[in-house]
Amino acid sequence: MLNIFSKESKARKKTNQLIKQTKIVLDKNRSKLNPEAASIVEQKLGNAERALASQSYEDILKTTEDLEVASADYLSKYTKSKLRQNIEALAFAIILALVIRTFVFQPFKIPSGSMIPTLLVGDHLLVNKFIYGTKIPFTDKVVFPIDKIKRGDVIVFTYPNNEKDISKNGLYYIKRVVGLPGDEIDLNGRNLVVNGEKVPIEYEGTYSDKRNGEQFDEYREDLFGDEHTIIFRKGKENTNRGSYIPVTKVPEGSVFVMGDNRDNSQDSRFWGFVPIENIAGKAFIIHWSWDFANPDILNKVRWERILSGID
Repeated sequence: MLNIFSKESKARKKTNQLIKQTKIVLDKNRSKLNPEAASIVEQKLGNAERALASQSYEDILKTTEDLEVASADYLSKYTKSKLRQNIEALAFAIILALVIRTFVFQPFKIPSGSMIPTLLVGDHLLVNKFIYGTKIPFTDKVVFPIDKIKRGDVIVFTYPNNEKDISKNGLYYIKRVVGLPGDEIDLNGRNLVVNGEKVPIEYEGTYSDKRNGEQFDEYREDLFGDEHTIIFRKGKENTNRGSYIPVTKVPEGSVFVMGDNRDNSQDSRFWGFVPIENIAGKAFIIHWSWDFANPDILNKVRWERILSGID
């Protein structure tokens, strides 16, 4: 008994769908059909609708078959094949994905430890590509900016000195903005000075890198209202990466960036300023995190980091 009801239900559903699809094609292409063909299709539609109303299973089957034949005879050239529908749907999905990736969001994976502890190796991020404005393709013109680049923003950008090192052409970096156009940057050991004002840092304790057990001094840095954590190698107050550099003025159209892992970061201290045109966007959320160093396959996912914001 249940099997009979199931068959009748499927038959009614099929007929309903066929009626709707046929009406859409008929109404859209009525002007292209000769009156006799349109009349025949309308007659078959009416028969199918009356069969549904009478709830006669045999009538439903027969009128559905008649409507399918009439639709194939008179409307087939106006309908899309399943293959064409699938191809169009796939093409639309690909175009939509490309538009989103080009203008809205782009995924990015952290390959190194230069931004520890803010970002860990194996973190997967989404980068907001429109917050600083959308670049018109094949031009340098930027339109519709939502926000300005600020000190403390974590940005993704292409390596700025490609002409000097073509091996890094197209390579993406992620760092924190510490200097804006016109800022004067001064570094002496662990001391960061911006426009003559020392950026406060407060010691918070010891940070241990779970990958290799290396110990770091952990500080809370207050970059003019933007607070975040930075680390330095223990006992190395004046490493090459933290040694003194003379006062440097950030040129217009560029920013000065550094990694939060200050003694393990290749950044503006070494290869200079980042042109604003090289910036792909602002990192804003971790959507996945995978601990490569964890030997336990069941605990490689860092669940606590997924969907967390980026300070």
